[in-house]
Amino acid sequence: MLLSLPIMDVLLTIICFLTLTKTTSITSSSNICGHLSEENSTTNSLYFNGGGNNVTDENLNTVTIGFLGAYGQAQVLLGALPLAVEAVNKDESLLPGKKLNYVAGNIGIPSTSGFPTSRSSPTQAIRVMTDMRDNGAVAFIGPDDTCYPEALVAAAWNLPLISYRCSDTKVSDKTTFTTFARTLPPSSKVSKSVVALLIAFKWDKFVVVCGSDPASGSQVQEAIEELSLLHGLVLTETKKYTDYIPRYIEQMDKIVDETYKKTRVYVFLGEHIALVDFIKCLQVRKLLDTGDYVVISVDDEIYDPTRRTKIIRREYLDPWIDGSDIKSFRSVLKFTQSFPRDNNFLEFRRKIKEFSTKPPFCVPYHHKIFESISVPIEAAYLYDAVLIYAKALTEVYANSEDPSNGTAILNKILNRSYHSIKGYDVFIDQNGDAEGNFTVVSLLDDKETDSNLGMSMQPVGYFQYTLNGSVMSTLPEFRYFNNNRPIQWIGGNVPKAEPKCGFNGEKCVYRVDLRMVAGAIMATSILFVGGLFALKHYRYEQKLACLLWKIDMRDVTIIPIDVTVSPSKSMVPVCRHNVFKSGVRQSIQEESEISPKRAYTNIGLYRGNIVAIKYIHKRTVDLTRSIRKELKQIREIRHENLIPFVGASVDHGQVAILTAYNARGSLEDVLANEDLHLDTMFVSSLVSDLLKGMIYLHDSEIVSHGNLKSSNCLIDSRWVLQISDFGLHEFKSGQDDPNFAIKEMKSMLWRAPELLRMQSPPDRGTQKGDVYSFGIVLYEIIGRSGPWGDVAMEPTAIIKEVIKENPDVPFRPSLEGLRVPKYIINCLKACWHEQPEQRPDIRYVRVRLKEMQAGLKPNIFDNMLSIMEKYAYNLEGLVQERTNQLTEEKKKTDALLYRMLPKSVADALKKGERVEAESFDCVTIYFSDIVGFTELSAVSTPLQVIDLLNDLYTLFDSIISHYDVYKVETIGDAYMVVSGLPIRNGNRHAGEVASMALHLLKKIQKFEIKHKPGDVFKLRIGIHSGHVVAGVVGLKMPRYCLFGDTVNTASRMESSGEASKVHISHATFKLLQQLGGYICEDRGVVNVKGKGEMYTYWLLDEDPSRRLTRLKEELVGSTLFSSISSERICETPDLLQRPDKYSNKESMVFNNSRHRYSPASISRLHQRAKRAYCSDETVQHGCRRYGSAINQRRVRPSIHNALQDNPRSAPTITFTSNNEFSYKF
Repeated sequence: MLLSLPIMDVLLTIICFLTLTKTTSITSSSNICGHLSEENSTTNSLYFNGGGNNVTDENLNTVTIGFLGAYGQAQVLLGALPLAVEAVNKDESLLPGKKLNYVAGNIGIPSTSGFPTSRSSPTQAIRVMTDMRDNGAVAFIGPDDTCYPEALVAAAWNLPLISYRCSDTKVSDKTTFTTFARTLPPSSKVSKSVVALLIAFKWDKFVVVCGSDPASGSQVQEAIEELSLLHGLVLTETKKYTDYIPRYIEQMDKIVDETYKKTRVYVFLGEHIALVDFIKCLQVRKLLDTGDYVVISVDDEIYDPTRRTKIIRREYLDPWIDGSDIKSFRSVLKFTQSFPRDNNFLEFRRKIKEFSTKPPFCVPYHHKIFESISVPIEAAYLYDAVLIYAKALTEVYANSEDPSNGTAILNKILNRSYHSIKGYDVFIDQNGDAEGNFTVVSLLDDKETDSNLGMSMQPVGYFQYTLNGSVMSTLPEFRYFNNNRPIQWIGGNVPKAEPKCGFNGEKCVYRVDLRMVAGAIMATSILFVGGLFALKHYRYEQKLACLLWKIDMRDVTIIPIDVTVSPSKSMVPVCRHNVFKSGVRQSIQEESEISPKRAYTNIGLYRGNIVAIKYIHKRTVDLTRSIRKELKQIREIRHENLIPFVGASVDHGQVAILTAYNARGSLEDVLANEDLHLDTMFVSSLVSDLLKGMIYLHDSEIVSHGNLKSSNCLIDSRWVLQISDFGLHEFKSGQDDPNFAIKEMKSMLWRAPELLRMQSPPDRGTQKGDVYSFGIVLYEIIGRSGPWGDVAMEPTAIIKEVIKENPDVPFRPSLEGLRVPKYIINCLKACWHEQPEQRPDIRYVRVRLKEMQAGLKPNIFDNMLSIMEKYAYNLEGLVQERTNQLTEEKKKTDALLYRMLPKSVADALKKGERVEAESFDCVTIYFSDIVGFTELSAVSTPLQVIDLLNDLYTLFDSIISHYDVYKVETIGDAYMVVSGLPIRNGNRHAGEVASMALHLLKKIQKFEIKHKPGDVFKLRIGIHSGHVVAGVVGLKMPRYCLFGDTVNTASRMESSGEASKVHISHATFKLLQQLGGYICEDRGVVNVKGKGEMYTYWLLDEDPSRRLTRLKEELVGSTLFSSISSERICETPDLLQRPDKYSNKESMVFNNSRHRYSPASISRLHQRAKRAYCSDETVQHGCRRYGSAINQRRVRPSIHNALQDNPRSAPTITFTSNNEFSYKF
């Protein structure tokens, strides 16, 4: 029985653990091996010389090759290397007059536990390759695992690299990897055979189960996925498991549980022991009893006919498999390398075991283990790799070519066949990849076996490429070795890739009686519709009956509106000052004094909100169904430009309608206020709001307004127009209002002529009548001289003129003197047309006035700046000046405080909070001092020393501001910095401090000492990472201090370091390795004062691209990009800037249609706000759109604080116009 590689690794690792060395992983179980290990450990060699000569042998008749391997992969196969070298040297036809020598290097990643690992280290590999090349190696054999970096380096050196285990598909590109070849077929080769088998049995849907590392099939999985997509197969799902041992069987059980309802075909890529547990999990669910499932297994073991039973039963690894459980493998098809045909292969494997126990590899020999395990197939690949190199090199020598020319040697290998030690010829294609030779093995009847089932694993088929004319087929074709001995399927049938009805029964269609179905659907539809109508009617009646609109006036607090109130009373905070109307020209002193204030209508407080109360002059109201319907309709009306209905009171003697209160009164009040300048943008916004409200009203159940006039158009605190007094006509009818005649006469000025001529016009009016009223309101907005302008007539006379029928020229307001565009004049005339049918509907009116609204934002709150300036310009100036002074002083105080303490700590102290000591699990601390500072101080004056340290630490402070670090303190020439507190940053603190240290080391070399020209400072830097406790110490001049052994160790790293070097501890080194991109060098064991011996490192350099990548990921995920858009940066102007800071008097010009307006009064404020926000480089691009942003009316939250709170990091951020960013150090 053949042993899978990971299990063999575990067993051999346990045996070899006590004798393996971490630096070389070369061990010995004899005196010779022990002597060799001791000799190499004293010389610190990266590799062992396997040929008996020194690596630097100057004998020109010796050819040296380098072997690269992770010895934890499969130590037994290492014996193939000296065996192959010996075969070459004994063969007189190969390298005549030359001797082949080799050197071997372990490139495995050392584990923390000391056990050999199965992963290669590219860094170690390249280091070993460089040393080998410098000492005479002209070719390389290996490596295992991945080989991308090694192949790239070999191509750059033009030296051949022949791998025996690497299956990476990237290195097949001969445009880059010109000197690479391999004897192991890459993953794409076996994947072709797997896909060919799937196609042969029509298994078009399958699931792949594989390991997560390349050795466990992840690369094969990628190749299968790519080929499946190309050939129309569906890879339903891919499941991966980690390094597998039997104790992790829960992984396999979870994979089976998640996939067995989605597939019938599994492709299993991995070790045999993992396959055994996978089959066990399938069998537990009885999935393999019926023959519906099939498992295609691909591993790296080679089939041995003499051990065909043990291929599925390994006594010391698979004790659960007995004779009765072997039948589970009847549903398993195993892909295996074709068995070697060479009769001497058994002797070959014996010699490999023998050579593996000898120097330089010294694999420990134990007869029980060596009898049980077999030599992996990679041993044959390793042997073949040495042989084909020797044959190619022989041809190169014969042609008098350069033996170190890798390209020339590869030309003798590519597109050729070689005779493998396995006994058959293998072709290497133009990409340097060996073609695979695979066999399908299945459980067949075997009379010779001694198993209870009488079956054993036997070859059933193979794969062969066919020629289509002169072109080779892309996929091989599966063929049986013997058509009379096919695969013995359970149940006698080939498993289907999918159940007949699909996995969820979606493919089964049952015939039904269409007439019965149609009848049932119709009956159900009728019942459903009838029930729906009944339910809707029931709910409608319930809403009418539940009186959700009803308000008890006892719940309303009436607010007096014609009395003098004091700011100390509750009325003022409830009404928030803007509820009342007061003179706008009052001085600051007058504003602060007690003054009479008056609201625009009756107001009250209901459930915490101010509401407007319109009393209905009726004693009682009979709640008929039609009135309830009206109240329900008006309650459900919701639109931004319609006044929100709060409710109604029907209490005896207190009948009233309650709506939201608009603090700025009606449109009539606004137009009558001569102090308020209405520019074109303001007028356009009001007209747009009025049109949108009327359109919604005409499309609703209310149908029309019937009493549209300027006093029914209210303005809220955001300067949004809202229409009121619509609907509820029956509720409001029958009033006994003593002022009804006066109010009615005034309302008639807006009423359409056809409605005036009616004896009993409809209360709700008509939509065409609303269009006429809109025309009067539009005229009133533009002219600002009332609904009829300067007509010197009484209202009664005007109404009589309008009522007249068939006049030559209908009586309308005068359009002379209106300085408005022609399209507005034409719209007014159309709205006032004598014939209602000739008037446009309200939607078409909006279309005709669309040009008027060009460039408008949803509201005009930005324009409030000009209104505020007219209302209280003096107050604004004074408040602004005081606020700017306070802000400037606060900035100075905060800046000074933030220099003394961390920002989070300083903010907590400012709030009066106690700063508790905080424990930090891991931070990185930096110490440095100046070499020779004491001597320099002795020959310098105190003032010179102070100036020197000030210049030096100013340089240091400017550099550390680019990094996420905090300067703790400076004592003399000592400089202490920490990262990772008070704000934790994961494990980035080590990278921040390391990059900062390299930056300081670089800058100090250019630092000039003013009073000592020509002298150069040298820094001695120490870095350590670990646990600290941080807190604020003291009440007077408090300091943020760090406590813990980490501080002492970091100081010792500095004191035990060397000039112009960065000395780091092992803890920091591990963190830097996790981050990646940092180049370190072992310093070795150092005796540190107070700490004893410590293993430390030198930090040499870093890869800027890796740091740049990390910074980009951090910035993209920060709130700078998630919460702030460039368009918002300059939308809200900052009025708290000092007025005299900006002296630009240039007016901002607003384009609107064909006219240009220059409101100089507001332009200065916008310019100030624009420059205040745009002074920072990071928001310059957003301010280019500021001119358009001020057209908006609603305030958006300020982002000043958000910008201040964003984290600072190493690069300088610059925004581009595409909302992208760039950064530089």
